[in-house]
Amino acid sequence: MNELTQRLRTFLKVAEHQSFNVAARELDIASSTATRHVNHLERQLGEPLLVRTTRHVRLSPAGERALIRFRAILAEVDQLEDELETLSERVAGPLRISVPWRYSRLYLAPLVSEFMQCYPEVALDIVSSDQRVDLVEDHFDVALRIGHLEDSSLIARQISDQRFVLAAAPSYLAAQPPIHQPQDLEHHRLLTFSYTTANHHWRLVQGDREHRISVRARALRTNNADILTQAALGGAGVVVQPLWAIREELASGRLLPVLEDFQVTSSDFDTGIHVVFARENQHNPRVRAWVDFLLARRERLSC
Repeated sequence: MNELTQRLRTFLKVAEHQSFNVAARELDIASSTATRHVNHLERQLGEPLLVRTTRHVRLSPAGERALIRFRAILAEVDQLEDELETLSERVAGPLRISVPWRYSRLYLAPLVSEFMQCYPEVALDIVSSDQRVDLVEDHFDVALRIGHLEDSSLIARQISDQRFVLAAAPSYLAAQPPIHQPQDLEHHRLLTFSYTTANHHWRLVQGDREHRISVRARALRTNNADILTQAALGGAGVVVQPLWAIREELASGRLLPVLEDFQVTSSDFDTGIHVVFARENQHNPRVRAWVDFLLARRERLSC
């Protein structure tokens, strides 16, 4: 409430009760504050609004006219506040979202129509790309991030952890030397994702022992997860992929897990799937609706 509306409300209460003390108690302010509010209005208007005696307070002719106008003004203010509050809570308007390409196809696409039915007034703009965007500079409201979260001013909500698996097609494993230890990978064709191999190594951990396998200048390096998966399915080599990305291929036997006793990653072990948004958007009703929608469907968005 701003100072002007406070002064108007104070005047109405004083007029209603014909008492500064009673008005002040009802408004939970000091009597001196109530007096100051009314005095300020009188100075602004250049007319006395109240006739004060030692025992009573009553409206002056100017005060009677002011009472009618002030009631109308405050009614308009209250109505406007209600309308703005409703508007701020209304889930409507554009929502621009960045999502990794393969994840959007496998997991997000089946949920889009459901979100649109829940929020028919939201206009979705979904951009699928494996390129990590800058939410502010690229004008995105929210993004799904897969991998290790760097420190930033963004707010992140975790959808799930992420686990990587080594896998290859049965035809490849049948035609190549067996893989019993991480060192055996040195003699195999390795298919790797370029965004997550800045150090050019796969890391395999068992207990307190870690093995690093060089993937520099190996069979295939690409920033397209679908190319990697199709190459692996075609028997081109061994691939490291997130479990969520190839769970159907593993379940069907078209890909077989390799070195299952080892934890493996092509980037970091501390990775996950998160929905992120700028701090300025934390009260945006469209962003809140999207984030809450995803978090409520965690089981459908992870393995």
